[in-house]
Amino acid sequence: MNAKSVVLLMLLTIFVTLQMMAGVVSGGLFNEIKVRVTNKLSTPLLMECKDGPHMVLPDDNQRLNFSITPFFTYIWTCKFEWKKVSHTYNIYDSRRDGCRNCLWFIKEAGPCKILHKFNSTPVCFSWNY
Repeated sequence: MNAKSVVLLMLLTIFVTLQMMAGVVSGGLFNEIKVRVTNKLSTPLLMECKDGPHMVLPDDNQRLNFSITPFFTYIWTCKFEWKKVSHTYNIYDSRRDGCRNCLWFIKEAGPCKILHKFNSTPVCFSWNY
């Protein structure tokens, strides 16, 4: 085997090993993110994200699950529509959000998020944030 083949084989072995470890070890190469969005409006909410549209009734919620790696920036954008109102918001941004279980509430003035698991008071943002 020449030197290029040896290097390629070593890289392939490392990659396969990391992939296998990610499935066995929690907090490995991939982190699972869970986002729960609750409709706090008095009307149904149409929430359209990368995974498709969801109709969320008042006081009901929609869950989003996806995996991220620490090597890339991840942004999960959703469009929110009710009555004749439409807003778009980054419901998850890996540069901003440090949560693995993110809790959001959609209100007319803007989305509100529970920032800490020990404090249940949501912090609200404007739609233009």
